[in-house]
Amino acid sequence: MLKDPFKLEKLATQTWCRPGEGLLMRIGPRWGHLASDIAGRKGAPHDHGGRIQLESASVPEWPLPTEAVAAGHYHGDEWVHDPSIWAWAHAPNPTAVAAGCADGLAAGRADSWLVVSNQRIAAVMAASAAKKAEPEQQSGGWLSRAKSIAKDAQSLVQSEEESLVTLWEAPSTVIRHFGALPMGRDFDPVWFGQIAFHDGSGLLIRMDSRAAAESVVSAGNALFGHP
Repeated sequence: MLKDPFKLEKLATQTWCRPGEGLLMRIGPRWGHLASDIAGRKGAPHDHGGRIQLESASVPEWPLPTEAVAAGHYHGDEWVHDPSIWAWAHAPNPTAVAAGCADGLAAGRADSWLVVSNQRIAAVMAASAAKKAEPEQQSGGWLSRAKSIAKDAQSLVQSEEESLVTLWEAPSTVIRHFGALPMGRDFDPVWFGQIAFHDGSGLLIRMDSRAAAESVVSAGNALFGHP
């Protein structure tokens, strides 16, 4: 399980970034559930529904969301006060950018990280955490099985050196805005990093401080070339 942010940055630079690509931001390690409001359907934890073929083998032992948040019976940002919620995705439809990002983060469970580079935004995890497909789940005859065996052999060769795998990604041009938002209904606000997309969808991620939330803004400034 990859929990060290500095190791994540090193792996991203060495194994994930393309030529000329630089990492601007990483958010993790993840410690809670993802809630979502997709096409008006609210709930938590968000379920990727099989839309992501690769997923983490680990099952996190996080407390479950409160009944109201799990069923989507909340108004405005009341979900902020459920401490089991790490992030919240909203999207006008299931094909929106934030919905895809939520699927990727959900598939990676506790092993998922959100990363932003000067070329991409993605949900990634360590290759060693990936769940191996069972033989009975494979289809396509002998050719498919041969490819699977070759892939497993390659994985064994690479096992000594960790790498990152991509659960979901999109070009960084889909991003419209980065923000730092104080949320909630208590006297002391809860700070969230905000990523808004051009299609009207967005992602909010709980931060442990205002300074951490504003680091998201700094990544946006670097991406958009602002001083």
